Amino acid sequence: MPLPVALSLIDVTVRYGERVALAGVSLEVRRGEIVGLLGPNGSGKSSTLAVAAGILEPASGTVQIEGRSRASDPRGFAFRVGLVPQEPAIYEEFTAYENLTFFGELYGLSGSDLRRRVVRTLARVQLTERAHDRVGSFSGGMKQRLNLAIALLHDPPVLLLDEPTAALDPASRDSLFADLARFRDDGHAILLTTHHLDEAEGGCDRVAVLEGGRLIACGGPAELLRPRPADRAILYGHLRTRPPKFLEKALRRRLGSHVELEITGRRLRLAAASNEELGYALAALLADGVELEAYRTPAGALERALRADTTARGSSP
Repeated sequence: MPLPVALSLIDVTVRYGERVALAGVSLEVRRGEIVGLLGPNGSGKSSTLAVAAGILEPASGTVQIEGRSRASDPRGFAFRVGLVPQEPAIYEEFTAYENLTFFGELYGLSGSDLRRRVVRTLARVQLTERAHDRVGSFSGGMKQRLNLAIALLHDPPVLLLDEPTAALDPASRDSLFADLARFRDDGHAILLTTHHLDEAEGGCDRVAVLEGGRLIACGGPAELLRPRPADRAILYGHLRTRPPKFLEKALRRRLGSHVELEITGRRLRLAAASNEELGYALAALLADGVELEAYRTPAGALERALRADTTARGSSP
C-alpha cells in the first residue's frame, strides 16, 4: 500500500519581482521517504523549500501539508513542518536544553509537555549527555544536530533541510544521514536540497532534478543518476497547459503500446525504443496540439548538475 502523501506542491510558481524562480513545479513527498532536490545554484532548490515551509507565498499554484494549505489554516500548516536552515539558527550562549526550551515556547509548548519533548528530542539526536553544555563549545556536527532537534521538537510530519551537510566533515555528514534514515523510518516525510550526487544517490529514496526553476526529472536514484539503457530513449518536457483527460487517452492510443507517455501536472515523460522513434512520437504530440515550453533528455540535465557539483567541490576551501 502506498505511503500517505505528507507534502504536495501543485503547479507552483514563485516570482521575485520580474524573475521567475519556480515555474509550475509539482512534487509530492510521502511519509517514510527522503526526497533530494538536486540542481546547480540558481535552479530553484531554496525557493522550493521556502515555499514548502510557508515562508514564501507562491504567485500561483498550491502547497499542502496533509491536505492543509497555509491560506486556509496558517497555524495548522506551520505546526506540521520543521525547517532546518543551512546556517544553524541557535543561540550559542545557551545550553542545548535552553535552546530547545526557548524554541518550544515559540511553538506554544509549555509545562511538563515541553519538558518531556525536550528530553525526548535530545535523545533522538544523541545530545542527551551534552544537554546542559553551552552550544558555543559544540562541534559543527553537534550544532547541526541541535538545529535538527529544533525542527523535530513539535514532531512535524514534514522535515525540510537546506543543504544540511554544507559545513560538515565526512564523518558528521554520514552521521546526519544515518539520523535522517531513522527519522524517515519513524514516518517523517523529508525533503532536502543538495548539490552532491553521492548524497542524492546514497541517502535519498527519490531525487528531483531542478534546472532554471523547472522540475525536469524525478525518480529513484538508480533511474536518474546512473546511465540509462542504450535501448531506451527518454525525454522530459514541461507543458504550457495540461491537456484534458480525453486527449491524453487519444494520444496514448495514437502512440501505441511501444511508446510510454506519462503526464503529471504539467510535467511530461516520453520514452521510446530509439531516438528516431522518440522524435516521431514528439512530432505526433506537437501535431495534436500539445504545447511544450521546454524539453530535454535527462542525461544532458544530469551532466549539467554534475558539472555544477564538480565546480562547487573545486571552489570549496
